[in-house]
Parts: sequence; structure tokens; C-alpha cells
Amino acid sequence: MELIDEIKSSQNESHKKWFERWYKKIDLEKEIKTAANQGYTGYRIKISEPEDKYLKIRLQNRGTIDLLKEKLGVGFDIELKEIYGKNFLGINVYKSYIQISW
Repeated sequence: MELIDEIKSSQNESHKKWFERWYKKIDLEKEIKTAANQGYTGYRIKISEPEDKYLKIRLQNRGTIDLLKEKLGVGFDIELKEIYGKNFLGINVYKSYIQISW
């Protein structure tokens, strides 16, 4: 096995382990059910606001979207959204989040 293959394999395995811990910790299924019971048709997971840089890196990883699609199953649209703009003072702002819709 080549070095790059080992690195990619290790990264994928590490990401899957992190995802399982994170998914259980935030109890996403409960959060989605609560949002649906309140009349919402979607749920957002903020990415750009948490101070935890490690969490940002993991959430922005394309693998997170794929794992969420796999975990939640059919009927959910899951997208990484990024918004670039300027605030009322003319300062550049950036927001990112994962949008889960049903």
C-alpha cells in the first residue's frame, strides 16, 4: 500500500469514529424530531460560529455530509451552505452551516 493510500484510509477511519461520537453526543435524531414537532421543515448545524477549530474542520469535511445522509436515510436533503456578504458596516462576513431539510 502506498503512503497516500494509508493516509487517506487513516483519515476516513478517523473521521468515521469522530462522526459516531459526535452524532451520539448531540443526539441529532432527537433534535430533528423536536424541530419537526414545533412545525419546522429543517434543522441547521452551525459551522462558522463555534470557536472549536477542530469541530469546524470536521463539520466542513464532505465526509460529514455523506455520513449524515447515510445515517438519516431517505427523505432528508442535506447540504453544506456557505454565505458570503457584508454587514451593515461594510465588513466582510462569512457563515456556514449544514442544512437538513425534510
